[in-house]
Amino acid sequence: MKLNVALSLALVLVAPFSFAAGDHAHHQEGHGTMSGHGAMASAVGMPAPASQASQTYQVVLTDDMKMQFEPSLAIKQGDVVRFVVTNKGQIPHEFSIGSIDEQAKHREMMQAMPNMVHHDGTTVTLSPGETTEMGWHFMGQNFVEFSCNIPGHSEAGMKRNTILK
Repeated sequence: MKLNVALSLALVLVAPFSFAAGDHAHHQEGHGTMSGHGAMASAVGMPAPASQASQTYQVVLTDDMKMQFEPSLAIKQGDVVRFVVTNKGQIPHEFSIGSIDEQAKHREMMQAMPNMVHHDGTTVTLSPGETTEMGWHFMGQNFVEFSCNIPGHSEAGMKRNTILK
């Protein structure tokens, strides 16, 4: 009996780490690879040094499931943009850049692993009160979705779609 309890406890403590590692491999696979020179991280572009940005957008994430951009989005193909993202809420949020299909796959993955934390170039997870920045080079598909894929957030309206000029 004691062995069963110890084994159960060990599985409970180790399983989240095993699943997270497996899902990160799937997550990277779903967004492409950044390993080769010039490789796309997403169908809509790839991470870029924020210092190379020609424009900056402030992005505010709130618990009423809003994603606010200042100034209004006016991004063109080829632009390198710096996003300064702030979570003004009391719960975690994420900021993710991708195509509609990539965001749908990401939401599916997040349903299976709702507590996953991202800092992978296409997505950042922010704790309450946290601010971070992300640089992005827009190229590829011209329909871009910005989304918080924590379960229920995007579905409640925490996303923004834009068409690149």
